[in-house]
Amino acid sequence: MDFIIRRQRKLSDGRVETFTPMKNAHGYFILADRAVDSQHNKAINQFYVKDPAALVARLRRGGVSLRMKGDINGQPNLISASEIEVLAVEDDPFSSFAEWASAADDEAYRDL
Repeated sequence: MDFIIRRQRKLSDGRVETFTPMKNAHGYFILADRAVDSQHNKAINQFYVKDPAALVARLRRGGVSLRMKGDINGQPNLISASEIEVLAVEDDPFSSFAEWASAADDEAYRDL
């Protein structure tokens, strides 16, 4: 199962900024635990998770922050698990089969 992990916030100008998880150079998600050290924003006090399912499990347990980046301001932030939305995405077994769609289907459904 795949997941969408995000935080959204409304800016003063009405736009909605979406924050998504960042990864380090080795492809690991970056987390921090306030219980370990109050200076959780320092790299030495952070820990790393590779597997998205393990990340979701840790976020659901709570007590951590995840390094995320906004799509408007681009600034990296540590965002508390309680502010992060985790959506499960069900796999559609037919979504990758080209034979299920045709040019006629595309034309018929274009205006819907």
